[in-house]
Amino acid sequence: MRHFFASYPWQQVCFSSENPSSCAEAISDVVRQAMEYYIPYSDVPVRSSARPWFNADCAEAEKRKHSAFLAWVDARDRKAPDLSSKKRAFNHAAKSYKKALRKARFDRISHIGQKLSAQPSGSRAFWSLAKSVEANFCRPTLPPLVRPDGTLAHTAREKAGLFASLFANNSRLDTGSSTPPTLSHCGTSMPEVRIRNKEVLRALCRLDVNKASGPDDLLIP
Repeated sequence: MRHFFASYPWQQVCFSSENPSSCAEAISDVVRQAMEYYIPYSDVPVRSSARPWFNADCAEAEKRKHSAFLAWVDARDRKAPDLSSKKRAFNHAAKSYKKALRKARFDRISHIGQKLSAQPSGSRAFWSLAKSVEANFCRPTLPPLVRPDGTLAHTAREKAGLFASLFANNSRLDTGSSTPPTLSHCGTSMPEVRIRNKEVLRALCRLDVNKASGPDDLLIP
């Protein structure tokens, strides 16, 4: 890192502007670049099965959903006359389970927000809780990219723009004054695709309004 700072072109990259704010931002970019290149770090993976917000209400809703699913499958296998009612019960249990999960997540976020607001800003307890909350969010796996002018691209939008400009420059062909080739007609054409209102209405009427979210496996003739 010492060699990196000693050999870096500070004058051309950081002090070429007369604006002090621009110079300070450029210096910060260089320092962040050196930290990410030469200071080792590791990301501790969080298990996907870890659900700290999963409470007793979620577990109870999950049990009801599973029981309703087994009852519906059993009625379907036996071709029982109450198959439609079992299916409606399963759909209702599935929707209730989703509502319970959504409410549990919201309650946990609200609880963490209240704890953060109650802790003094800058205290050890505040930063410990803030780091635990930050671990729940995704971190970019792509390191900062260096622009042609020497500055760094940190955000996802800046990196995407840098890649787009790079691909655009590499995709330009110097064809001079040549004209594009002409293709001969093959003699056949694709028939016109017509979608009638009656066909769409007929397909929508065949949908099951009591089912849970997911594909309906409609076969449109």
